[in-house]
Amino acid sequence: MSGTRAAAAEGHRLTKVWDAVDGLTGLVSPLVAYHLALRVFFLHGLRKLQEADPAPSWPTWESLVARAGGQGARQPLAQLLSEVRLPEENLQGRSRSTEDIVSLSPSPAADQQLRALVLALDSVDESHNLFEDCLERFSTRHGVRGEYYTPRAITQLMASMLAPLETDRILDPVCGSGGFLVAAAQQVTAGPTARRPPVLHGLDVNNEARHVAAMRLVLHGLDADIGLGPVDTLHDGLVHSSFDVVFANPPFNMSNWAYNDKLRNYPWSYGPPPKGNANFTWLQRILETLNATGRAGVLLAAGAATGSRVGERLVRQRLLEDDVVAAIVALPSKIFRHTKTTACIWLLSKDKSANPHWGRNPRQEHVLFIDAGRTAERVDGRQRVLSRAGADRVHRTVSAWRGIGTDAYEDQEGWCRSVTLEEIAARNYDLLPTRYVKTIAPRPQPTEIETLTRELYGHFNQATQLERRLRELLKKG
Repeated sequence: MSGTRAAAAEGHRLTKVWDAVDGLTGLVSPLVAYHLALRVFFLHGLRKLQEADPAPSWPTWESLVARAGGQGARQPLAQLLSEVRLPEENLQGRSRSTEDIVSLSPSPAADQQLRALVLALDSVDESHNLFEDCLERFSTRHGVRGEYYTPRAITQLMASMLAPLETDRILDPVCGSGGFLVAAAQQVTAGPTARRPPVLHGLDVNNEARHVAAMRLVLHGLDADIGLGPVDTLHDGLVHSSFDVVFANPPFNMSNWAYNDKLRNYPWSYGPPPKGNANFTWLQRILETLNATGRAGVLLAAGAATGSRVGERLVRQRLLEDDVVAAIVALPSKIFRHTKTTACIWLLSKDKSANPHWGRNPRQEHVLFIDAGRTAERVDGRQRVLSRAGADRVHRTVSAWRGIGTDAYEDQEGWCRSVTLEEIAARNYDLLPTRYVKTIAPRPQPTEIETLTRELYGHFNQATQLERRLRELLKKG
């Protein structure tokens, strides 16, 4: 079979897989359907790991296919998953990875649809990263909680901006499905001298998300400490503050987050956060986890950079006076399907002097602003995403500003600018990049009438010149 025909056949098999997932969402809720599908994709993905290392005594994909062939798939799926050791052997808390699966799909029709998914997937090449594709598909089609899944383009961009080192201890305190941990490890191991992935830690208050993250890490061959149970880092904070790098995509603009007496009386380093919005609670919790040279990347709603309420402005002022804000990147609008809120990436650093963790360019009392709002592109004619070219340009700009690599930094009109704290203070501590990066006004495009009019006038001029030349020749003749 030719390569083109083989690719077409594999594409047809993949279509049958996603048709089976869509069929399942018509029989149970989309959330339940995708939790079941993720576990099926997980067992399928283990097949590739077992070929590389047959030592783990995990159940085989073939055993699921055989046991689902003559019956529904729920019982064998639950039983086989109970035999899998996830990254943290003592992972505790109730999860749908074992007996709960039996009750997730209550109808015989749904059970048979799950069986159809198993059988359709059995004919697909295991090289496909279907677990990742399933997460992104759920987020695109049905996701309503942005904290559960962050688009891969964003996790990869933030990993490149923070440039973690092999020796770094890395944390995501609201890890969701583990995307930042995977991106950080891939960023490190892609380096020319890396010998091993960094030390990874993930925490989340959602126990189901922790189990999804655990499966995702296994499929990427990564070890991580994701805790012994759910952890509410927003309200309880962390005991240890010794991380080199922290990634986070906390829920945008949380308004109902139980602002209680414990939080009201907490000794906040940068001032009490507004009780009606948790953005600056998350920022301060994250800064508490960093060591003396630590840095963090946080995805926040754009309003956190420019909100005019006194409490928000005061926290921003104190963050700047302590010089822990390194860069703010404005992202394109409408790239998150779960919300219309525009977001910014905050790059924080406890030490912006020239050092191995930061780079060779000292940037004390300066903040880099990047306006990447016009770097979106459309996929499938509908969904807006951060373009690869845009993400690469952000990465190169931040790296040059920090002094990583060989490129020299310079301000670029309409794109980036390095701004002093003095100027930011004069603007009342507003941190929205568009306030500082001058936008190049686009040249107005001529209308069709204007274009044709100019063309006609050109012909008139040419006709006049020809007429004048003809008259001169007639006079001579």
